[in-house]
Amino acid sequence: MNKQNFKQKIAIFSTGFVAAAVLTTATSAWAAPLQKQITAFFNGTKIYVDGKLVQSTDAKGNKIEPLVYEGTTYLPVRAVGEAFNSKVTWDAPGNSIYIGKVNANDHDVPLSSLDFLSESQSIKWGHLDWKSHSSNKVVAWSSEDDMDNAGTNYNNGLKFELVGSGTGATHGLAMEREYLLNQKYKSFSGSFVLHYDSRSSEEAHATLKIYGDDQLLYTSDKLEKGVLPIDFDVNVTNINKLKIVITNTDSDMDYKDKLYFGIVNAGFKK
Repeated sequence: MNKQNFKQKIAIFSTGFVAAAVLTTATSAWAAPLQKQITAFFNGTKIYVDGKLVQSTDAKGNKIEPLVYEGTTYLPVRAVGEAFNSKVTWDAPGNSIYIGKVNANDHDVPLSSLDFLSESQSIKWGHLDWKSHSSNKVVAWSSEDDMDNAGTNYNNGLKFELVGSGTGATHGLAMEREYLLNQKYKSFSGSFVLHYDSRSSEEAHATLKIYGDDQLLYTSDKLEKGVLPIDFDVNVTNINKLKIVITNTDSDMDYKDKLYFGIVNAGFKK
């Protein structure tokens, strides 16, 4: 076979078209597309993943072949993604390709986007003076400034700040938030993490508890120095009110102690 037998002209080639064509087998109305005429080659390139031949097809089952352009081989995204058991999704409005999950946790509603119904703090024994009472709070997890104890950052989440009392040691200091779900969701998932700034604290020994309509649904393992993020996935079907409680369990905290925990990449699925 000579070169002319497999050489094919691709006229009016839009940047990114290879991926879009593989996923949708149709062009879409992109904003101000860059058009360029190129010459590409189809030379029968085969794709193997872990020694197994991959049959490259589009969403309708039509055969799609890798092409070569200016010395680079371009592979069909759908075929390669699915060969690694990853779903491939084409987002036409966003002009984006997703391999695997569409977002970090495929949540319908992130926890950080919901307004809370109530917020409070409590203590097993000791005193909450004005200093600790005003300092204990829940704030947004910063995607730029906050990390967990392994140095990982997250795009969304809540940071729980616990401060010991200035009038004496405190034990069992807790922060809680309640959310109104109105039976809209089936599951609540995310990760319970120790903040980077508290990674070496000897005072950090926290647990996460999740209540649905005042019934305990979930209790985490103890989160303390050296413990990596704890993932959770809780069934919240038919739950009206959800309560999240983070308690520093068995350590006495005085006014010098300040601890940070987080619930990150958390959200609800309908």
